Amino acid sequence: MTEQPPTPRETLAEEFSQSTDPLAALEPTFNKTTVDPFEVFSEEVLNTRDLSSATRGYFAYVFDEWRSHMCEIGRHPACPALEHVEAYIEIQRTPKKEGGRGNTARTVKEKLRKLNRAYQYWQADPVFPHKDGYNPFELAKKRVSLRVKKTKEHRKVTISELRDMIVSVTNLRERTLIMLQLKLGLRAGEVSNLRLDDFRLTASLTNEAYPTLGSHEALGTRTNLVYIPSRDERDGNKSVRPRLLPLDTELRSLLDRYLYARPKNGEPWLFLSKKSHTQITVKGVNKVWKMNFHPKYAETDAHRPITSHFGRHRFTTYWRVEQNLNRQLVKYLRGDRTGSFTNSSGIDAYLHAYYEDIEATYRADIYKLIEEA
Repeated sequence: MTEQPPTPRETLAEEFSQSTDPLAALEPTFNKTTVDPFEVFSEEVLNTRDLSSATRGYFAYVFDEWRSHMCEIGRHPACPALEHVEAYIEIQRTPKKEGGRGNTARTVKEKLRKLNRAYQYWQADPVFPHKDGYNPFELAKKRVSLRVKKTKEHRKVTISELRDMIVSVTNLRERTLIMLQLKLGLRAGEVSNLRLDDFRLTASLTNEAYPTLGSHEALGTRTNLVYIPSRDERDGNKSVRPRLLPLDTELRSLLDRYLYARPKNGEPWLFLSKKSHTQITVKGVNKVWKMNFHPKYAETDAHRPITSHFGRHRFTTYWRVEQNLNRQLVKYLRGDRTGSFTNSSGIDAYLHAYYEDIEATYRADIYKLIEEA
């Protein structure tokens, strides 16, 4: 399929060797540090001023809300790209009955103003790496009109339509990649970071060809599963907790076929780039989705485009909405933090889920996309 041409903005960035997402390179260091940039701003700025407790509380509320938003996206809250801020604005303006915050334009502007104050402080304080010339909050305010509500939903795609989509993907490598995201709810970064030792395929014909297959210690003695490390264990992963996920017969069969055809060049990564045969990038993962599902499922006036993150949304909707699976179990499947971001003393902080809690249910109820249901 024809690859979508770059936008004029992307073209300009490439011609001048500029990045459209300059803060992405800072994220690994921010993920490693124990310092919270918002706490630094609060301590150095807010706490030195005569502010009311209500004002301080509202700053804290907005910062926590922003952290939650960025956690869901899978990016450190101090390293936003322009589209992350625009997505935040969209969620704020979306009516509550449609899953948004239902805020007025005035409220959204006030929240952006508070986030922008923290960002501008980071730009001014030399200990932070945020340089002048790029401020995604200021840029978003220039690009998005807060006077006009613009709500875009994720497409409602039935299981039958998903099967038709998968049938249209004839390339084995690309079908395997897409199926993993649809059936495991993985982010693009997690797919890029999948290693051969993360997978255990019992009675697989490829075990001899790949001696490290299934050797990760986290797998224990379990069979037919994959290990997804947390962001603390593997750079580039976004989930706050590691998780084990089952591999059903459909995925195992597909992985067997893919691994048999995969170049055996000693690379540890499951998916390799087409040109260099080294680790596939996040951009490469997204490219697979766009090549196979655009322009049919590209962005419209009413819907967001179907890209690699669609698999995570569809996976979550299936288990939480269509199967009514317990919320804590869905959190486990997604690798989410247990409990809330703002109140760790509630009952959620004492609820936990484990692989053994979801394995049987998953294997029995996960949707079939190639085999007959």
